[in-house]
Amino acid sequence: MGALAFALTFGGSVYAQLQSEVDVIEVDDLIVRPTDADGAAATPAPPADPNAGTALNILIIGSDSRADGAVDDGFDSVLADTHIVAHISADRSRVELVSIPRDIMVQIPDCPTTSGETIRGWYGQYNAAYATGWQVGGDKESAVACDINLAQSVTGLTIDGFVLVEMGGFVEMVDALGGVDICIPEPIEAPKANLYLDAGQQTLTGDQALGYARARTGVGLGDGSDPGRIERQQRLMSAMVDEVLSRNILADGPALYGMVNAALGSLTMSANLSSLTGMAGLALSLRSLSAADVVFLTTPYGAYAPDPNRLVWTSEVDEIWEAMAADEPILGTDDGAGDGAPSGAADPTADATPTDAPSGTGTRTDAPPSNTEAPDDAATQTPSEAGTGGASAQDLTGAC
Repeated sequence: MGALAFALTFGGSVYAQLQSEVDVIEVDDLIVRPTDADGAAATPAPPADPNAGTALNILIIGSDSRADGAVDDGFDSVLADTHIVAHISADRSRVELVSIPRDIMVQIPDCPTTSGETIRGWYGQYNAAYATGWQVGGDKESAVACDINLAQSVTGLTIDGFVLVEMGGFVEMVDALGGVDICIPEPIEAPKANLYLDAGQQTLTGDQALGYARARTGVGLGDGSDPGRIERQQRLMSAMVDEVLSRNILADGPALYGMVNAALGSLTMSANLSSLTGMAGLALSLRSLSAADVVFLTTPYGAYAPDPNRLVWTSEVDEIWEAMAADEPILGTDDGAGDGAPSGAADPTADATPTDAPSGTGTRTDAPPSNTEAPDDAATQTPSEAGTGGASAQDLTGAC
């Protein structure tokens, strides 16, 4: 975000060119907004005003769509295995990014789609919402709306905007940065992701960074679990944050232009985030952030008794969403640095009985697709791999 402050220094012709690159889709009509005590629908706070003193919750979605040609492996799936709720504090002193494992079992709410069909709510795997929205609606609008409706339903938060990152866009952003420096603790061989890395400090290209973020199977990738992949994604994002914050990007016009042009030309975002001047204003309000002010966390989880390859949230997760809603540090400390995990008894079981959603005209009642596994993601977890995960800040420093 900090890089986007360059918009204030460029003339109108550059602004017009970059603005035209932004891919905007409208999903507001498909999102079920929370209501206040009087029954009035809540509306997202405008995220562009750095002086508004308003906290923001942005949903970041990572899709594996092959439509942009970044990966050509013969598959045509459209799944979203990466979901991050990014909270920007009202005083702009911290940014917290909470990853949601795709294998978490949740109650998915009814989902309206652009096709006119409403997908009936069901109990299922978290990443099924996006895939089902795409299948029934046939477009990004339906898929993204299903994801936002799910995020709001399970967190109790109002999602103020979204950013959809597809594979080609991710590659372009990393390459525009000139690569990203990261520590690789041990050699990696992941043929399905076309990823081969030596141990030690590396500068990853866009294609290598994409493989690192996607890979689950192969040598040097731990237990092959989705939480393990999330940890690598967070390590990669942390390295990218360090890269951006450590460079005097406002003084490097050509590099800055290339990076932002790549980003805006390859991301899909909500209309309220697509204004370059608004994004620049928000970026300027975050200029004082240091790497220590950006916290990465994975929602705490336990084993799902009926299926060892799936997970459920523990009760600790409620403390994360409550802290976000109150605009308080998610680790429960005054300075946001954190000194441990939120307390809360683990609840490694869940009621697998779906909550019935009301049916009606135009409501889809047949079962949603069951294939929510990515093609390069064939490994499944054993009960021991599923394990449990606490809500402590991730150690992303590596060991080089």
